[in-house]
Amino acid sequence: MLAFEDDEILVAKVRKHWWPLFIWGVRMVFLAILPLIVFGVLLAFSSENITERITYIFGFFYTMWIAVLWALFFIEWTDYRFDMWVITNQRVVDIDQAGLFARNIATVRLEDIEDITVETYGFIKTIFKFGTLMVQTAGSKNEFFLKNARNPEEAKRQIYSLIHKLETKEPD
Repeated sequence: MLAFEDDEILVAKVRKHWWPLFIWGVRMVFLAILPLIVFGVLLAFSSENITERITYIFGFFYTMWIAVLWALFFIEWTDYRFDMWVITNQRVVDIDQAGLFARNIATVRLEDIEDITVETYGFIKTIFKFGTLMVQTAGSKNEFFLKNARNPEEAKRQIYSLIHKLETKEPD
């Protein structure tokens, strides 16, 4: 997956928090149940001779609807599972899963990091300790960010600690 240099050590992996995926899943469940409620209301007001035909048609379209929702959930779960930051003693690697078959990997060396910002807005994000983690760099990719990162303050502390170790390291 990710090739490390000879003297490079994995320090941490920062992944997304589970809460946004859970809320997204609840929405998908609601969208799966909504057609059943609408169909129940339609059946209550329809005549008996067309009920069987409507049931077959509804069953077909409802199965298609569930398949679409399942595919959308799988795409969202893939994005959740594979979006991460890998922090090593020399660099930060931003792995951004963009759909099922696309991935962007960007790297910034610790000495190129200019600023680290954590944004945590709202009650839920504060309680569950997740937010947006942003790194300003001096490189060609100006800003790295990971939305809904688990414990971004800890990641920020770790990165600053590694930068401090690099700055105080004596030259060979």
